[in-house]
Amino acid sequence: MSELALDSTTDADESLIELASVVRSALAVGGESWDRRAAPDRERWARYGELGWLSLLVPESRGGAEAAERAAAVVARGLGRACRREPYVAAVMAAGCLAGLPATPAVEALLGGLSSGALLGVLAWQCESGDGAGPPARLPVRAAGAEDTRGALELSGTAWWVPTAHADTYLVAAEYNGTTLLAEVDPGGAGVRVVPSGAADGTVWARLELHQARLPGSAVLAVGEHVHRALRTAIHTGTVLCAAELLGLVDRMLELTVGYLSTRRQFGRPIGSFQVLQHRAVDMWLQQRLADAALDGALRRVCAPGTDERIRALAASSAKARTSAAALRVANEAVQLHGAIGFTDEYELGRYVNRALVLASWLGNARAHARRHDRLLAS
Repeated sequence: MSELALDSTTDADESLIELASVVRSALAVGGESWDRRAAPDRERWARYGELGWLSLLVPESRGGAEAAERAAAVVARGLGRACRREPYVAAVMAAGCLAGLPATPAVEALLGGLSSGALLGVLAWQCESGDGAGPPARLPVRAAGAEDTRGALELSGTAWWVPTAHADTYLVAAEYNGTTLLAEVDPGGAGVRVVPSGAADGTVWARLELHQARLPGSAVLAVGEHVHRALRTAIHTGTVLCAAELLGLVDRMLELTVGYLSTRRQFGRPIGSFQVLQHRAVDMWLQQRLADAALDGALRRVCAPGTDERIRALAASSAKARTSAAALRVANEAVQLHGAIGFTDEYELGRYVNRALVLASWLGNARAHARRHDRLLAS
């Protein structure tokens, strides 16, 4: 699949409309109850794999589509517009990280399962403290022992803010002898504890606690500087894709608000005819357009040939800072213009607001990325 197939103006617009329409039909808007603590729908997840959405950033030689980040951003934005809660961005990050490693049998087997949707796996690397913007200075998990199939490996530490507690496998990044190691961890293994935590949008996140978790040497996927580079690239890519999903939420919140202003009547006419409300709607539209421009600019930079890590980091922070701020501002205005109905789970807008609260903070909030962007520019 080429980037052009997803990036042409007409096809991309039609794809987003169709994607949002199909996926949103599975929400409570159609009468189905909305489970606030539902696990990811595995049938739908497998469908994502069949459509090739999970392997967009995987090279064609390794069974993927070999598309650029812009293609994955189109899907992420469409899923945001449909308010889907599956950890799509996190899964694409995991597949992208594996694709950046040497092609060993263990890596290829896991990459095939993640790309097809047969497995749900996510990266685990974040610390409890820190702003979450960009790769951490130190990883919270330490590894000790052999680094190949000749011996066992022990992992100790806690990885925070893992995007799902329902993964089949976790790809844990750990410090090992002064370098970075990536290991596959079974959530049901000895010494492994997955502590679930509910988020505002109904998703269940996890804290992965490892207490001398003993793994076979075959669980080590790779070790060395190439793991460090692959992880950093995956984090930058995931930040841009999270920005795209946030923009999809903004698109729909703006659409819902304009529709409500057009139909809600007060004093014998639609409230959208009042100038003060028109001005507030225009402010929301401006936030959407600014976020769209920031994302487009970021994608142009990360998709350019020969882009180095500093440019990727700048692009990621620029997009995430703008879209996080825009999503929260648009969500606030949308609720104000809707009145009390905007807070409820029964009304569609409430779900978008809750989802925006979660994604605006994940991988770094607006303030953290603005600070990081400034530091990178000064360096």
